[in-house]
Parts: sequence; structure tokens; C-alpha cells
Amino acid sequence: MDQPDQPPARPDPAAMFANPAAIDSNAGDFRSVLYTVDRDGRRKWIYAHIVQGAWRRWRQWVSVLLIGFYLALPFLTVGGRPFLRFDLPKRQFWIAGQVFWPQDFNYFLLLFLIGVIATLLAVALLGRVYCGWLCPHNVFLEMVFRPIERLVQGDAFTRARKDREGRGGAGRALTFALFVLVSGALANTATALFVGTEAFAWGLVVDPVAHPAAAVFFAFAFVLILFNFSWFREQTCTIVCPYGRLQSVMLDPHSLVVGYDQRRGEPRGRLRTTGGDCIDCKLCVAVCPTGIDIRNGNQLECIHCSGCIDACDAVMTKLGKPAGLVRYTSEIELAGGRRLRIRPRTVIYALVATALIGVASWRILHREDIVATMLRPSSMPVFADNGGVQMVRQPVSFSLVNKTASEHRLTPSLPAHPDARIYLQQPVVVVPPNQRVELTPTIDLPAAAFGPGDLRTTLLFVREDGQRLELPVLLRRP
Repeated sequence: MDQPDQPPARPDPAAMFANPAAIDSNAGDFRSVLYTVDRDGRRKWIYAHIVQGAWRRWRQWVSVLLIGFYLALPFLTVGGRPFLRFDLPKRQFWIAGQVFWPQDFNYFLLLFLIGVIATLLAVALLGRVYCGWLCPHNVFLEMVFRPIERLVQGDAFTRARKDREGRGGAGRALTFALFVLVSGALANTATALFVGTEAFAWGLVVDPVAHPAAAVFFAFAFVLILFNFSWFREQTCTIVCPYGRLQSVMLDPHSLVVGYDQRRGEPRGRLRTTGGDCIDCKLCVAVCPTGIDIRNGNQLECIHCSGCIDACDAVMTKLGKPAGLVRYTSEIELAGGRRLRIRPRTVIYALVATALIGVASWRILHREDIVATMLRPSSMPVFADNGGVQMVRQPVSFSLVNKTASEHRLTPSLPAHPDARIYLQQPVVVVPPNQRVELTPTIDLPAAAFGPGDLRTTLLFVREDGQRLELPVLLRRP
């Protein structure tokens, strides 16, 4: 009986640098064992080689735009208001110059649903385009930290040899010092998104006395960023981040992936004059930031970064063979079929995303300028006498949130009860722009208005421009 075909042995780039004949202990078990962890649970360091090519140049341009946008975010404003700010002490969230409050949670829910559906649509059409091209972790790791490492210590082969021989301590120390500086800049930007640039002296050093919470956040962000990019690295994608695992469920045979053309490449061998085009140089493995062999098919660790495409295309060009042995394709195309970009799931995702975007846009454009919310009263109602008329005196607590950039003045009243009196320090409530105020006026209402039980009525606020704001109020009988 013919034996079933066995998957090709999985090469180990780090071992390959030391001994080309070395065999990975996880060979043939790439579906159940992560490449970066051996069977004993020990970390296996990745020495990712960098190969320049058309796809990497495109990724560099995209990364420059993304990194520049991230570093500029704390300084961007719209109409004098922050473009993006998460002011937790004031409970204000600024997005595109618009302020949102905890009362606006429904908008965040809509944005979250839009993000989920947009992710499903993007994965169905373009695969893991976010992981390989847009994810901040991979943008900074592959376009900032690894190039610094290569600039100071040499290419991946040189670093592997020096580490194996116990040399290169000075280079590693200089690399770590540069990592500290870059991590500090990234942590600064992250902190400024919460407290603003005014919390930093000369725009660089956070003032721990004036902003102790910001200083603690900066320290936490700095340590986390430095740890992640100097040591943890690809394990963030393969162990921590749930997005990669979710996408293995969301992909289908028509989704765009980075794939190896087995029909063209096999049987592989070194400089074959007959057979497949793959010469088994393992350069596609050496450049992979997660250390996988793309020739084994689509895998959990693959972030679709296109590094193996540039590496294989460079080898094919040198050999005088057409590029595209490894390319952006789909599983159905690799099997000889035709990829369908428009299919039921993509149409449904697009329609749902469009509907959600329309609802969110309409809600934001028509949201209330001022929101009134009842708060828990601080004391119980009591009976009072006013010129021989028995009154019920009750404090009422509420908050007013001004979501506009203009100051507003509101006059409260109880139109359903003209005999009622509202006692405030000022007869007109002033709400500053983008601020929240809490008030506890005292309301006197004739006891006869209550009847046998509590009274539900409406507190009316009239703005200076004539607009009306109604707040349901429950007045309790003593």
C-alpha cells in the first residue's frame, strides 16, 4: 500500500545559521506546536533577516505614514479641540474634535460593531492585512526596532553567529540604549493622548508632581513597550493577541493570503534542472518574523507581511525564473480554481457595515447638545409651611453635560405646577462649553399636588435660544 505523503520537515533558521544540516525538533508538527516554543516550553529566539523588495518598500511607506500620524496625534486639533484625547479624570473622550461622555456609550457601541463588521469584511477580502501592514506592534517592530538592531549589530546571520559565540556585548548594549530612547518616545505619545501635551516639560518629560497619574502611566507604558519590543516580540502575535486566532476562523478559501504555489515549486531541490522551481534555499524561512515555513501552507503564526514574497522573488530573479512562487493569492487559486471577490458573505458584511455607519452618522449628527441626568438625592423630602399652605420640600440632584464648544444658559421651571418654587443660587444655570455641572436645587410643591402617593413630573430647561430640554423627575411624598 502506498504511504501517504508526509509534510516537509520544518527548518529552524537559527539552527540553520549554525549548521545547515540541523533538523528542527518540531518538524512535521507545525500545526500543534508553535515555532517560537520548543516541546519543553523554552523560548526559541527569532533572527529575522531583512530583504528589500517591492512589497517591503510599500510597507515602509505605509509605516512612515502610520508612525508619523501616531507621533503627531497629541498635537492635532480640530477647531481648537483635540483630534484624539482620552481625558479619564474629566470623563471626556475627544474624537475628531467632538467630545463624548459616558452618557454617549451607545455611540461607542455602534463604533465597536462597525469595527467588528469591518474586520470581518477586511479578512474575507484581504486576509490578515491588518496584522501585516497596519498593526502598531508589527509596524514598530519590523520598521523601527529590527532595523535599529540590524544597523548596530549587523544582519540576522551575523547576530546569530555572535550570540552563539558569546560575542557582541557592546553592540547589544548600544542597541538596548537606542531601544530605551524609542520606547520613551512612544510612551510619551501614549501618555499625551490621555493628559495632553501640556503635562510635559519642553514636550519631552512629564511633570510627576503636577501630574502624578500621568507619570505612573508613562512608567507603565515605557516598561511594557520596552519589554515587548526588546524581548517578547513575535510572541505578542502568536501567544497574546486573540486577533490572529480569530482570523483563522474568519478566513475562507477565497480570502487573500500569502501562499506558496506547490504545483510550481515541487519537487524542491537545490538548483534542479528538472522538477519544481523551489531550490530549498530556506530564505523564506529566514525572513519570516514568526519563523514559519510558508511552504507548509497557511498557518496561525503567518501575519501576511509579504517578507517571504520579497525573499523568494529575489531568488527567482537571480535564477532567471518568473516571480510569484510565493505570492498574495487565495487557497482556491492555489488549488487551480478562481477566486471570487464578491460572494454572499462579503455582500452581507458590506451591507451591514454600511447600515451601521449610516445609523452612527445620523445619531452623531442629531445628538443632543446638552444632556440632563437625574442623580441620587442627598436627603429625604420634608413638609414645610408657606403662608399657611402645606408644602413638600425636596432637594433634587441632577447633572447637565454641555457637549458643545459654546456656553449655554438654561432657566429651569415646572410648567405643570405653576405654584411650585425652585430655589437655586442663581435663577439661570450656566453650563460652560464641554463641561459637566451638578446642581441640587430645592423644590417646594403644594402637598395637595401629590395625591395619595409620589408625583412624577417634568423639570423643563429653556435655553437662551429658546430650545427646550425636559428632565423626568420623581418627587416623593414624605
